[in-house]
Amino acid sequence: MLAILSDGSRVERLRRIRVPTLVIHGADDPLVPVAAGEHTAQMIPGAKLEIVQGMGHDLPPGLVSTLTGLILDHCRTVDETTRRVA
Repeated sequence: MLAILSDGSRVERLRRIRVPTLVIHGADDPLVPVAAGEHTAQMIPGAKLEIVQGMGHDLPPGLVSTLTGLILDHCRTVDETTRRVA
């Protein structure tokens, strides 16, 4: 939490991101509220937000397949989009 607070606002940096972005946030995160993940996704143009039920502020082994699935789906979508544009 100290690292987050000491960095200050990231809004302007987030708005400059121009790559396909997936924001993953734990629904049960006791340190960073879900609203913060929602705000992060809103600040990044075109970002997709996934709220993971049962996930807090850590990466529990039981959710590894869920998380890797989300990341793989995102990568596949980006790859398909890139091929259509190219």
